[in-house]
Amino acid sequence: MNNIKVITFNCPGDFDIDKFEFDLFFIQRCPESTINKIRHDTNYKTSYIRNYMDPDDSEKDPCGICIVSKDINLDSQVETGEFKNFISAPEKEQGRCWQKLNLDTPNGTRTIINCLPSFPNSEYNAPGIVVPEEIYISQASELLDMINDTTILVGDFHNRDTNLNDELNLDKRNLYNYIKEGTFTKDDAYLTSIDKIITTKNSNIKISNVTVIKYDRDHLVGHWPISFNVSWD
Repeated sequence: MNNIKVITFNCPGDFDIDKFEFDLFFIQRCPESTINKIRHDTNYKTSYIRNYMDPDDSEKDPCGICIVSKDINLDSQVETGEFKNFISAPEKEQGRCWQKLNLDTPNGTRTIINCLPSFPNSEYNAPGIVVPEEIYISQASELLDMINDTTILVGDFHNRDTNLNDELNLDKRNLYNYIKEGTFTKDDAYLTSIDKIITTKNSNIKISNVTVIKYDRDHLVGHWPISFNVSWD
């Protein structure tokens, strides 16, 4: 496939994937019940890795990161790994793992990274075990280090591009985020561009038609999905 439609979504809970048009769907914080439903109800190809179960309730739906494909084969093309530094038992929406999808294109192998670095919290402002700022910076830096001219990274970095610290600064790393508008349901300028579609500035991968998909849902909380087109030509 020279041209594909991609969606990235840090989902707030269960959703109907068949409402969306896509070739590849990258999900962060994917409830395990959702991926089980996708596997049961569709013929889509999936690759899922669990981040955590809830430390206080083992019966509560775990979360992970997931790739869903309509036609593109995922077997033997997905690498998974753990961050070098992570907290062993935080609340379930924190980050522990990443995925890399390696695709054969007319210009050689191209890679899409699916990721969710942990967000820093404290005992005063979030549930679960404390995740210090150093863990977030370590994980986010590890992810940005993975990017080269043949790579696209998608995921939620919890900060606007202009609020990333010096170690994560995209311009200094010669990186570009294609998301400029708000991707969070809360209308807050601080939250614009917290989701990322990142390539190097030198990359010949063509990203176009970046669109925040706003749709009716029962609970207006969390992120919106973002669609975009990728051309390998």
